[in-house]
Amino acid sequence: MNEFQIGTEAVAGGHLGWIRKVHRATNEILRDNRGEPIVFATQDAAKAAAGEAMVAYLNTPILRDGARVEAISKAEAFFKPKSVSAASAAGSVA
Repeated sequence: MNEFQIGTEAVAGGHLGWIRKVHRATNEILRDNRGEPIVFATQDAAKAAAGEAMVAYLNTPILRDGARVEAISKAEAFFKPKSVSAASAAGSVA
């Protein structure tokens, strides 16, 4: 329960890959652009695709009501080094 998981399911013609997110109680079958389930030839191929889908999901930006969380932008602005030209321009103004 309450953990990320990936897996496969045998079906006619091959295997389906699925992922389970922490906040969902059901498996999400991997689907193509049309929304049709993708049937993989082997169990290994289905599991590899499920792993890639999970990593892609985990690396997406954090969203709140459809907008990126502002904290990410603020943190990046604080920690990323400023360019030499911006730093020299800021120093000459003071």
